[in-house]
Amino acid sequence: MRAIFKHSGKYTADAYTIDEVISSLAAQKVLLEEGLNFLAELDRDFTLDKVTVRVDSLETGSLIWDLLVVVHGEYQTQIEEKVVGSLEEMFGVDIPPQYEGIVTLAALAVTYVVARYAYDRVARSKGDSSSAAPTINGDNNIVIQQISSVVGQDPQFIEKALERSLPPSKRKKLIPKVADFLRPAKKEKSAKIEMQNAPDIKAKALAEFPSDADLKSVDDSTVIDVEGVTIDIRGTDRDKINTGWGAVVIGDESFPKRLPMDLYPTVNPEVLALHQQVKANLAIECERRPDNSLKPKRIHLLSFEKPEIGDA
Repeated sequence: MRAIFKHSGKYTADAYTIDEVISSLAAQKVLLEEGLNFLAELDRDFTLDKVTVRVDSLETGSLIWDLLVVVHGEYQTQIEEKVVGSLEEMFGVDIPPQYEGIVTLAALAVTYVVARYAYDRVARSKGDSSSAAPTINGDNNIVIQQISSVVGQDPQFIEKALERSLPPSKRKKLIPKVADFLRPAKKEKSAKIEMQNAPDIKAKALAEFPSDADLKSVDDSTVIDVEGVTIDIRGTDRDKINTGWGAVVIGDESFPKRLPMDLYPTVNPEVLALHQQVKANLAIECERRPDNSLKPKRIHLLSFEKPEIGDA
Protein backbone atom coordinates (compact mmCIF):
# COMPACT_ATOMS: atom_id res chain seq x y z
CA MET A 1 0.00 0.00 0.00
CA ARG A 2 1.16 3.51 -0.73
CA ALA A 3 0.06 7.02 0.24
CA ILE A 4 1.41 10.44 -0.73
CA PHE A 5 1.15 13.36 1.70
CA LYS A 6 2.06 16.99 1.19
CA HIS A 7 4.20 18.74 3.81
CA SER A 8 4.32 22.49 3.26
CA GLY A 9 5.39 25.53 5.22
CA LYS A 10 7.00 28.95 5.23
CA TYR A 11 9.70 30.73 7.21
CA THR A 12 8.55 34.32 7.68
CA ALA A 13 12.08 35.69 8.09
CA ASP A 14 14.21 36.28 4.98
CA ALA A 15 17.76 36.25 3.56
CA TYR A 16 18.62 32.57 3.96
CA THR A 17 21.96 31.06 3.05
CA ILE A 18 22.13 27.97 0.89
CA ASP A 19 23.56 26.04 3.84
CA GLU A 20 20.54 26.95 5.98
CA VAL A 21 18.14 25.83 3.25
CA ILE A 22 19.94 22.53 2.76
CA SER A 23 20.16 21.89 6.52
CA SER A 24 16.47 22.71 7.01
CA LEU A 25 15.30 20.36 4.26
CA ALA A 26 17.60 17.56 5.44
CA ALA A 27 16.36 18.01 9.01
CA GLN A 28 12.71 17.98 7.96
CA LYS A 29 13.27 14.71 6.08
CA VAL A 30 14.49 13.09 9.30
CA LEU A 31 11.67 14.59 11.40
CA LEU A 32 9.07 13.42 8.89
CA GLU A 33 10.51 9.90 9.01
CA GLU A 34 10.45 9.93 12.82
CA GLY A 35 6.91 11.29 12.73
CA LEU A 36 5.84 8.34 10.60
CA ASN A 37 7.59 5.93 12.97
CA PHE A 38 5.49 7.50 15.72
CA LEU A 39 2.29 7.08 13.69
CA ALA A 40 3.16 3.43 13.10
CA GLU A 41 3.10 3.01 16.92
CA LEU A 42 -0.57 3.93 16.88
CA ASP A 43 -1.49 0.75 15.01
CA ARG A 44 0.52 -2.35 15.92
CA ASP A 45 -0.79 -4.20 12.84
CA PHE A 46 0.77 -1.63 10.55
CA THR A 47 4.35 -2.01 9.30
CA LEU A 48 6.12 1.03 7.88
CA ASP A 49 8.28 -0.21 5.02
CA LYS A 50 9.74 2.86 3.35
CA VAL A 51 9.49 6.66 3.32
CA THR A 52 10.61 8.84 0.43
CA VAL A 53 10.63 12.64 0.69
CA ARG A 54 10.71 14.65 -2.55
CA VAL A 55 10.85 18.41 -3.18
CA ASP A 56 7.73 19.50 -5.04
CA SER A 57 8.54 23.23 -5.03
CA LEU A 58 10.85 25.67 -3.25
CA GLU A 59 10.69 29.47 -3.19
CA THR A 60 13.31 31.85 -1.84
CA GLY A 61 12.86 35.22 -0.13
CA SER A 62 10.55 34.19 2.67
CA LEU A 63 11.48 30.55 2.27
CA ILE A 64 8.47 28.44 1.22
CA TRP A 65 8.70 24.69 0.78
CA ASP A 66 6.38 22.01 -0.57
CA LEU A 67 7.53 18.44 0.05
CA LEU A 68 5.89 15.22 -1.06
CA VAL A 69 6.11 12.39 1.47
CA VAL A 70 5.62 8.97 -0.11
CA VAL A 71 4.75 6.34 2.48
CA HIS A 72 4.87 2.59 1.83
CA GLY A 73 3.35 0.27 4.41
CA GLU A 74 1.39 -2.90 4.88
CA TYR A 75 -0.72 -4.84 7.35
CA GLN A 76 0.51 -8.16 8.65
CA THR A 77 -2.88 -9.47 9.73
CA GLN A 78 -6.48 -9.15 8.62
CA ILE A 79 -7.90 -5.83 9.85
CA GLU A 80 -11.36 -5.86 11.34
CA GLU A 81 -13.70 -3.09 10.24
CA LYS A 82 -14.19 -1.78 13.77
CA VAL A 83 -10.53 -1.24 14.65
CA VAL A 84 -10.41 2.28 16.15
CA GLY A 85 -7.57 4.56 15.05
CA SER A 86 -6.43 2.29 12.24
CA LEU A 87 -4.19 3.89 9.63
CA GLU A 88 -5.72 1.68 6.98
CA GLU A 89 -7.97 4.46 5.65
CA MET A 90 -4.92 6.50 4.70
CA PHE A 91 -3.83 4.03 2.06
CA GLY A 92 -6.33 4.56 -0.70
CA VAL A 93 -6.22 6.12 -4.12
CA ASP A 94 -7.00 9.53 -2.61
CA ILE A 95 -6.06 10.75 0.86
CA PRO A 96 -9.25 11.48 2.83
CA PRO A 97 -9.39 15.20 3.76
CA GLN A 98 -9.14 14.49 7.48
CA TYR A 99 -5.73 12.85 6.96
CA GLU A 100 -4.14 15.56 4.82
CA GLY A 101 -2.17 17.09 7.68
CA ILE A 102 -1.43 13.97 9.72
CA VAL A 103 2.20 13.56 8.62
CA THR A 104 2.98 17.23 9.28
CA LEU A 105 1.28 16.97 12.68
CA ALA A 106 3.32 13.88 13.52
CA ALA A 107 6.58 15.61 12.56
CA LEU A 108 5.59 18.60 14.71
CA ALA A 109 4.87 16.33 17.69
CA VAL A 110 8.37 14.86 17.36
CA THR A 111 9.85 18.36 17.01
CA TYR A 112 8.21 19.62 20.19
CA VAL A 113 9.18 16.57 22.27
CA VAL A 114 12.82 16.92 21.21
CA ALA A 115 12.71 20.70 21.70
CA ARG A 116 11.48 20.24 25.25
CA TYR A 117 14.19 17.65 25.89
CA ALA A 118 16.86 20.09 24.64
CA TYR A 119 15.37 22.85 26.78
CA ASP A 120 15.53 20.66 29.88
CA ARG A 121 19.13 19.59 29.29
CA VAL A 122 20.22 23.21 29.04
CA ALA A 123 18.15 24.15 32.11
CA ARG A 124 19.72 21.33 34.14
CA SER A 125 23.21 22.39 33.09
CA LYS A 126 22.42 25.84 34.50
CA GLY A 127 21.09 24.38 37.74
CA ASP A 128 17.46 25.20 36.97
CA SER A 129 15.19 22.17 37.34
CA SER A 130 11.99 24.19 37.72
CA SER A 131 11.68 25.52 34.16
CA ALA A 132 8.66 24.44 32.19
CA ALA A 133 8.98 25.66 28.55
CA PRO A 134 5.30 26.72 28.69
CA THR A 135 4.86 27.54 25.00
CA ILE A 136 6.56 24.38 23.75
CA ASN A 137 4.48 22.27 26.14
CA GLY A 138 1.25 24.06 25.33
CA ASP A 139 1.77 23.91 21.57
CA ASN A 140 2.65 20.24 21.75
CA ASN A 141 -0.59 19.58 23.63
CA ILE A 142 -2.51 21.28 20.82
CA VAL A 143 -0.79 19.05 18.24
CA ILE A 144 -1.53 15.93 20.30
CA GLN A 145 -5.18 16.95 20.52
CA GLN A 146 -5.37 17.41 16.75
CA ILE A 147 -3.76 14.02 16.09
CA SER A 148 -6.19 12.49 18.59
CA SER A 149 -9.10 14.01 16.70
CA VAL A 150 -7.85 12.74 13.34
CA VAL A 151 -7.14 9.13 14.33
CA GLY A 152 -9.97 8.75 16.86
CA GLN A 153 -7.84 7.83 19.85
CA ASP A 154 -7.51 9.27 23.35
CA PRO A 155 -4.72 11.90 23.74
CA GLN A 156 -3.04 9.77 26.41
CA PHE A 157 -2.84 6.89 23.93
CA ILE A 158 -1.23 9.28 21.43
CA GLU A 159 1.29 10.53 24.01
CA LYS A 160 2.29 7.00 25.01
CA ALA A 161 2.89 6.06 21.37
CA LEU A 162 5.01 9.19 20.96
CA GLU A 163 7.04 8.33 24.06
CA ARG A 164 7.63 4.76 22.83
CA SER A 165 8.89 6.01 19.48
CA LEU A 166 11.20 8.59 21.10
CA PRO A 167 13.24 7.08 23.95
CA PRO A 168 15.77 9.46 25.57
CA SER A 169 18.70 8.33 23.41
CA LYS A 170 16.75 9.13 20.23
CA ARG A 171 15.62 12.52 21.57
CA LYS A 172 19.23 13.42 22.25
CA LYS A 173 20.28 12.29 18.77
CA LEU A 174 17.55 14.39 17.15
CA ILE A 175 18.43 17.67 18.90
CA PRO A 176 20.77 18.83 16.06
CA LYS A 177 18.04 18.07 13.49
CA VAL A 178 15.45 20.10 15.36
CA ALA A 179 18.00 22.90 15.71
CA ASP A 180 18.61 22.84 11.94
CA PHE A 181 14.87 22.99 11.27
CA LEU A 182 14.18 25.86 13.67
CA ARG A 183 17.36 27.90 13.12
CA PRO A 184 16.24 29.88 10.04
CA ALA A 185 13.20 31.15 11.96
CA LYS A 186 15.29 32.25 14.97
CA LYS A 187 17.07 34.95 12.96
CA GLU A 188 14.33 37.47 13.79
CA LYS A 189 12.53 37.74 17.15
CA SER A 190 9.09 38.07 15.58
CA ALA A 191 9.60 35.36 12.94
CA LYS A 192 7.64 32.12 12.97
CA ILE A 193 7.23 28.99 10.88
CA GLU A 194 3.86 28.86 9.16
CA MET A 195 2.62 25.33 8.57
CA GLN A 196 -0.04 24.10 6.16
CA ASN A 197 -2.68 21.80 7.71
CA ALA A 198 -1.07 22.17 11.14
CA PRO A 199 -0.51 24.87 13.80
CA ASP A 200 2.29 27.37 13.19
CA ILE A 201 5.48 27.21 15.24
CA LYS A 202 5.22 30.53 17.05
CA ALA A 203 7.95 33.03 17.90
CA LYS A 204 7.54 32.30 21.64
CA ALA A 205 8.19 28.59 21.11
CA LEU A 206 11.21 29.38 18.95
CA ALA A 207 12.56 31.65 21.67
CA GLU A 208 12.31 28.83 24.22
CA PHE A 209 14.44 26.51 22.10
CA PRO A 210 18.08 26.83 23.25
CA SER A 211 20.58 28.80 21.21
CA ASP A 212 23.43 27.03 19.43
CA ALA A 213 25.80 28.37 22.11
CA ASP A 214 23.67 26.98 24.94
CA LEU A 215 23.41 23.59 23.25
CA LYS A 216 27.20 23.43 22.85
CA SER A 217 27.73 24.38 26.50
CA VAL A 218 25.78 21.40 27.86
CA ASP A 219 28.02 18.76 29.42
CA ASP A 220 26.18 15.64 28.24
CA SER A 221 28.71 13.45 30.03
CA THR A 222 27.05 14.22 33.39
CA VAL A 223 23.53 13.21 32.32
CA ILE A 224 22.93 9.50 31.78
CA ASP A 225 19.93 8.35 29.74
CA VAL A 226 18.46 5.14 31.18
CA GLU A 227 15.68 3.45 29.22
CA GLY A 228 13.14 0.79 30.14
CA VAL A 229 14.23 0.25 33.76
CA THR A 230 12.08 -0.53 36.78
CA ILE A 231 12.03 2.03 39.56
CA ASP A 232 10.65 1.68 43.07
CA ILE A 233 8.79 4.81 44.21
CA ARG A 234 10.03 5.85 47.66
CA GLY A 235 8.47 9.29 47.98
CA THR A 236 5.39 10.94 46.50
CA ASP A 237 3.95 14.45 46.44
CA ARG A 238 0.97 14.69 44.13
CA ASP A 239 0.90 18.48 44.36
CA LYS A 240 4.45 19.03 43.15
CA ILE A 241 6.47 17.55 40.28
CA ASN A 242 9.91 18.90 41.24
CA THR A 243 10.10 18.14 44.98
CA GLY A 244 8.88 15.47 47.36
CA TRP A 245 9.50 12.53 45.00
CA GLY A 246 12.15 9.86 45.40
CA ALA A 247 12.94 6.52 43.78
CA VAL A 248 15.41 3.66 43.55
CA VAL A 249 16.49 2.14 40.23
CA ILE A 250 15.99 -1.61 40.55
CA GLY A 251 18.76 -3.98 39.45
CA ASP A 252 21.37 -1.41 38.34
CA GLU A 253 24.51 -1.27 40.46
CA SER A 254 25.39 2.14 39.01
CA PHE A 255 22.50 3.63 41.00
CA PRO A 256 22.37 1.69 44.29
CA LYS A 257 20.73 4.35 46.49
CA ARG A 258 17.47 6.24 46.69
CA LEU A 259 17.63 9.48 44.70
CA PRO A 260 15.41 12.55 44.67
CA MET A 261 13.24 12.61 41.57
CA ASP A 262 11.38 15.24 39.55
CA LEU A 263 8.70 14.54 36.98
CA TYR A 264 8.53 15.60 33.35
CA PRO A 265 5.53 17.89 32.71
CA THR A 266 3.78 15.15 30.71
CA VAL A 267 3.97 12.71 33.65
CA ASN A 268 0.71 12.52 35.59
CA PRO A 269 1.62 12.54 39.31
CA GLU A 270 -1.83 11.28 40.32
CA VAL A 271 -1.42 8.16 38.17
CA LEU A 272 2.21 7.63 39.17
CA ALA A 273 1.34 7.80 42.86
CA LEU A 274 -0.96 4.78 42.47
CA HIS A 275 1.96 2.44 41.83
CA GLN A 276 4.87 1.18 43.89
CA GLN A 277 6.96 0.17 40.88
CA VAL A 278 6.85 1.29 37.24
CA LYS A 279 8.87 0.74 34.08
CA ALA A 280 10.40 4.07 33.16
CA ASN A 281 12.63 6.15 30.91
CA LEU A 282 14.97 8.36 32.93
CA ALA A 283 17.63 11.01 32.63
CA ILE A 284 19.86 10.66 35.68
CA GLU A 285 21.82 13.77 36.62
CA CYS A 286 25.28 13.10 38.03
CA GLU A 287 28.13 15.03 39.63
CA ARG A 288 31.64 14.43 38.31
CA ARG A 289 34.12 13.66 41.09
CA PRO A 290 37.80 14.71 41.03
CA ASP A 291 38.76 11.16 39.96
CA ASN A 292 36.42 11.56 36.93
CA SER A 293 33.85 9.10 38.27
CA LEU A 294 30.17 10.03 38.41
CA LYS A 295 28.04 10.41 41.54
CA PRO A 296 24.28 10.16 40.83
CA LYS A 297 22.39 13.21 42.14
CA ARG A 298 18.83 13.24 40.79
CA ILE A 299 16.40 11.25 38.67
CA HIS A 300 14.40 13.07 36.01
CA LEU A 301 11.42 10.84 35.16
CA LEU A 302 10.62 11.35 31.47
CA SER A 303 7.89 8.74 31.04
CA PHE A 304 6.58 5.53 32.57
CA GLU A 305 4.33 2.60 31.80
CA LYS A 306 1.67 1.45 34.21
CA PRO A 307 2.16 -2.12 35.41
CA GLU A 308 -0.04 -4.86 34.03
CA ILE A 309 -2.86 -6.15 36.26
CA GLY A 310 -1.32 -8.27 38.98
CA ASP A 311 2.00 -6.45 38.94
CA ALA A 312 3.09 -3.75 41.35
